[in-house]
Amino acid sequence: MKTTSLIKTNNHYPLSSPQRDIWFDQILHPDVPLYNVGGYVRIEGPISPARFEKALNQVIQENDALRIMLHEGESLPTQTFAENVHLKLDIHDFSDKENAHQSALEWMEQEFVKPFQLYDGLLFQFALCKTSTNCYYWLKKYHHLIVDGWAISLIVQRVAAAYNALSTGKTSEPKNFAYQDFIQNDQAYLDSEKFVKAKRYWQEKYSEVPEPLLVRRYATQFEGKTIPSQRSILCLKRPFYNQLNDFAKENRVSTFHVILGALYCYFVRTCTKEDFAIGLPTLNRNNAAFKQTVGLFVGVSPAWFRFGTELNFVELVEKISKELQGDYRHQRFPLGEINRQVGLHSNQQLFDIMLSYAKHDYDVDFNGSSAKTVYTTHGFEQNALAVFIEEFHLHDDVNIYFDYNLGFFDTSRNKKGARLE
Repeated sequence: MKTTSLIKTNNHYPLSSPQRDIWFDQILHPDVPLYNVGGYVRIEGPISPARFEKALNQVIQENDALRIMLHEGESLPTQTFAENVHLKLDIHDFSDKENAHQSALEWMEQEFVKPFQLYDGLLFQFALCKTSTNCYYWLKKYHHLIVDGWAISLIVQRVAAAYNALSTGKTSEPKNFAYQDFIQNDQAYLDSEKFVKAKRYWQEKYSEVPEPLLVRRYATQFEGKTIPSQRSILCLKRPFYNQLNDFAKENRVSTFHVILGALYCYFVRTCTKEDFAIGLPTLNRNNAAFKQTVGLFVGVSPAWFRFGTELNFVELVEKISKELQGDYRHQRFPLGEINRQVGLHSNQQLFDIMLSYAKHDYDVDFNGSSAKTVYTTHGFEQNALAVFIEEFHLHDDVNIYFDYNLGFFDTSRNKKGARLE
């Protein structure tokens, strides 16, 4: 991706709390695509590359987080927002190849795992891959420092809207919500009484810390290197997933709570435990404007459920729901700060497992051509296990991705997936 830009560097901003946590973790693993996020959109129809490029540039101009550039500082980096960025879209034509789709997917996978240059450059990459007259792939790759999952869905919606407006000779309504507003809001929160109350809450909750759930017994083979991960996929057919939704409604909880309950049951039994700690990404967008703002807002709430094994499933899920209500009141408090408060070192966490429930709106079209969004893995998940529930399209089946760290799981005897020992 080639870009030309006129950079305004006199306004330097601090990193927001979510950005700081990610930056600290990234610099522990230099030159590893630990926080490459995104994937691709498969568009089932013809695309005008010139119009697509114009739509991308419009969205880049309207959303300042896409123009974030990091600059090295004395201790923490600062960030500026580049102006007059013009993207020259990277276009690849695979349509003359015998296995065009496979070639395009392989090329995108290779691009996706290339690390970003962290400082003094833009932190996204777009490309358009043609596999036939009626099928294109849009590669969308970002560093997590500038977007979260919610923001990625906003970008897809806005690029589609801009493209469709250009197709009819109109201009789409601009969406100018500034990430700079969140940076200022975040600074105010760090000086607020809410911050002090949240600190007390988490200190009390973790006056003792959970015992590790899983053992990093296969790590020695990766001595001195960042341990990679692999992915297994479980597809839930839509009728079955709808049954889960119905069960949740009948019991006045969410589908997310039901899945959390299932994970609790599995791990307390297989690991012979009475408790279960898990990291839960939270939206962290506390007003209507922030819900429309592209940028990194997401936090991680460390949940710790200590309910033993005597409850029936409905009772368990109700207790999980109630426990999370307390946690979510203080979800804005940065995870890195919680870790510091309870005395964990930089490479330690309160949990081994992460569960991310991505219910995002990707039901868009490009001038009438349907589009399907797929997330890609970077291959370096550092939690023992990260579970991603991907509900992007209202009527499609739901994929659950299990990204498992090879320091904790051994796949040598089972080529289809991980073996828990």
